[in-house]
Amino acid sequence: MELRISAVNAPPLGDVRALEAGDVLWLMPGYQRRTDWVRYLAAAAHAMARGAQIRHGEGE
Repeated sequence: MELRISAVNAPPLGDVRALEAGDVLWLMPGYQRRTDWVRYLAAAAHAMARGAQIRHGEGE
């Protein structure tokens, strides 16, 4: 599965936490401007611990 977090769009936090090996979480430009970014950071760390890849994207 691939999910994207941007300044204006993000999947449910539970979906981010459920990512595992073979999944990718894309951090799109502007993601740091989200007011809830700290919560997504924690979810991303959980996903990474489960084997998901975290990547920076371009565009949007």
